[in-house]
Amino acid sequence: MQRLLAGFIHCLTGVQVLALLFALAKPAYAYVDPGSGLFALQVISTTFAGMIFILRRRLQTILRKMTLRSRSEREKASE
Repeated sequence: MQRLLAGFIHCLTGVQVLALLFALAKPAYAYVDPGSGLFALQVISTTFAGMIFILRRRLQTILRKMTLRSRSEREKASE
């Protein structure tokens, strides 16, 4: 649980840093290729998909440990 909380805090810190960088951005008078926006969208979407995958795996592991622990406790109580 502490790792999950620490990961959330790191993610929140990263979002705050990005918000600060966007707030302090100066205009760049240059050409941006339309494919750059699509690439950025792809990077963001794959990052979120990876986060969901990792969180789902960790939750499955935690739930599996909890069910195994409750089963062993029930078996001990029945003895």
